[in-house]
Amino acid sequence: MASAAPASSAITYDRRGAGRPLVLLHGHPFDRSMWRPQLEALSADFCVMAPDLPGYGESPPGADPMSMRALADAVIGLLDRLEIERSIVVGLSMGGLVAMEVGLGYPSRVDGLVLAATTAEPATADDTATRLAKAALAEERGMLPLAGDMIATLFGPIAGRDHDLVLRMFTMMLAAPPEGAAAALRGRAQRPDYTRLLPGLTVPAVVLAGAYDVHSPEPVVQQLLGALPDAELVRFAGSGHLPNLEEPDRFNDAVRSFAARLR
Repeated sequence: MASAAPASSAITYDRRGAGRPLVLLHGHPFDRSMWRPQLEALSADFCVMAPDLPGYGESPPGADPMSMRALADAVIGLLDRLEIERSIVVGLSMGGLVAMEVGLGYPSRVDGLVLAATTAEPATADDTATRLAKAALAEERGMLPLAGDMIATLFGPIAGRDHDLVLRMFTMMLAAPPEGAAAALRGRAQRPDYTRLLPGLTVPAVVLAGAYDVHSPEPVVQQLLGALPDAELVRFAGSGHLPNLEEPDRFNDAVRSFAARLR
């Protein structure tokens, strides 16, 4: 097991476009390639960066357990390496937790947060036990059991019929390094109660929520909104847990609109 977060020079990322910096943080167990529609579309307006978080994609693993704050530290290390002082941070699912940690721990580095398909829920005893069991399963048997269990819950009714998209995401999950996924699962099992931390957030935020998202259903969305000091909500009527892929044009428009209001 690794004992420290990887150096920022080891983190793999894609970067496209020029202008205002925009950082895209993927969920679990995905990688930076899930942001392909955003890299293509938003690079006309922003300098878009999509890293592989430590332990995912082509980035080496870090500490085990890998806390959400450690992942946020790695993101800031990458921005330091790229000499980017401030950015808008977009996080989806686990990436949303990392974005919250960036906003809470490094508010002077953030212009705004886009929190998509994510949660502020504290870790319950059942949630902790489940994540620890999944971490052990990934290390023992690889990613197939986790990917097989998750794939059916990701999409709304329209995207769920897009066999190319479903296959692409299933393949992406299968390719996730088991040790990195396990370390982050153990980190999420130890996550803090963000409902107590987010009222102290000092940067603007917007919440993006899919109507068919079984991982972040309406009570979870309302809990997140209630914890944030002053956040708006954008709903995606046809999306499940991956609105950036299920409704990419609307997702991109929501990011552009939020960024414009920050000006």
